[in-house]
Amino acid sequence: MEQIPLWSPKPPPAVRSSLPLLSKSRFLAGLQCQKRLYFECYRSVPRDPLPPATEALFEAGARVGVLARGLFAGGIRIEGPEADQETTAVMRQHGSRAIYEAAFNHDNIRVRVDILAPVGDGSWDLVEVKSSAGYKEDYLPDIGIQLHVLEGAGVPVRRACLVHVNNQYLYEGGDYVLGQLFAVRDLTTQAREAIPKLLPQLEAMRGPLWGWEPPEIAVGPHCKRPYLCPFYTHCHTDRPAYPLEHLPRMNQKLQRALRDADIDDIRDIPEDFEGLTDLHKRIRASVITGRVHADPELRQKLQSLRYPIHFLDFETCNPALPRFVGTHPFQQVPFQWSDHVLHEDGSLEHRGYLHVEETDPRPPLVESLVRSLGSEGPIVVYSGFEERIIRSLADDLPACREDLLKIVESRIVDLLELIRSHYYHPEFKGSFSIKDVLPALIEDLNYDDLLIQEGSQAATAFIEMMDPGTARSRRLELEKALELYCNRDTEAMVRLFQKLREDG
Repeated sequence: MEQIPLWSPKPPPAVRSSLPLLSKSRFLAGLQCQKRLYFECYRSVPRDPLPPATEALFEAGARVGVLARGLFAGGIRIEGPEADQETTAVMRQHGSRAIYEAAFNHDNIRVRVDILAPVGDGSWDLVEVKSSAGYKEDYLPDIGIQLHVLEGAGVPVRRACLVHVNNQYLYEGGDYVLGQLFAVRDLTTQAREAIPKLLPQLEAMRGPLWGWEPPEIAVGPHCKRPYLCPFYTHCHTDRPAYPLEHLPRMNQKLQRALRDADIDDIRDIPEDFEGLTDLHKRIRASVITGRVHADPELRQKLQSLRYPIHFLDFETCNPALPRFVGTHPFQQVPFQWSDHVLHEDGSLEHRGYLHVEETDPRPPLVESLVRSLGSEGPIVVYSGFEERIIRSLADDLPACREDLLKIVESRIVDLLELIRSHYYHPEFKGSFSIKDVLPALIEDLNYDDLLIQEGSQAATAFIEMMDPGTARSRRLELEKALELYCNRDTEAMVRLFQKLREDG
């Protein structure tokens, strides 16, 4: 006889008893995707590792934020555990001083204001600092929700402002002229007008937070807009082998049409589906057949190149805070090049330059580059980036202009464009980045063994290497890592070139 249990587990309540406090960052996450907000609040799934490029942006943003406080010098930073109470006390006791990272709580939302600047009549200016070159629509909800919380908490706000970097500022050395480096934009009217639109969105995103399971939201363009979701991998683990994201340069009309047709795998797209580009059709055919698409024209073009053949790659930095005299914020400044030279007898020669002095790298870099490239042989690059850098150097260094323009006007061969136009491998997964193309075609060469594995890391490493406070041992480590990374880029181009020229 089956024994009847004396008790049974108590079922969980239908909904949670309370909601987590929303921060400004959580609110912005909810605007992107309510499932992302759920994961941000309850930590029920792991976050993706922070991409190096994103980490570098965060670090740069922090430096810009600290420097911008100089526009409102003599302020007090809020950093204690009871930030709300500390902010209130500072406002009462030191009402004539700016407050950095002021904390406020209203409507179950907690915000930290970059700078709260006193006006002098008891009111305050809300100042949001961004390490960008101008205003973006994405900033308005950020500022609007802060304004809602501050005024709801009883803070009289005169203006809601955006401070961003002025990319027209020319650095002349020494301390930055903050009034010229930064631009201040009054967004009070736009922020107030945004609040009535933001509040319904706020209420809508709170609904799913009462539940014990995340909301069912299909993946789509919002997974990468306006930023790559930190839970992207979790939501894409059970995706088809060839998802629609592998179709590059899809417009919104085509995306909607495919979704409306319940198609989420490239292999299920009908051959005559309206809106497909020639590239989309090539990718579709390649993944269906499992075969490489290779136009004979690609092999012919590569075989027609005359020796010696140069393979060129630059590393650059574009800091928000210009480091070298005569440069602007966000200006691309090359500090390194690598040139692998393939000779007719099959021999391979490597040349390179890495700037290691705390001076403007452009003059010595150009001098060594022109000498290495000489006047003979095509110059193979991967994308139009190298040509843009050479043209910018021609503008910046008039004495070298003629030599530099000769290089770009007759010798540049873009391997990326040739591959995109004439070749596709099913393992490209819709990307023509050299980091994705290389492992699909070359088995014994990758970036996994390198300390630096992408351009944003190289830029960050160079800035660290240039910092006078960096220890010599660390500088030497970074110098070696930069040399290995840039050399690997041009070595990869050589191997791809040889593979495509021989196999087609």
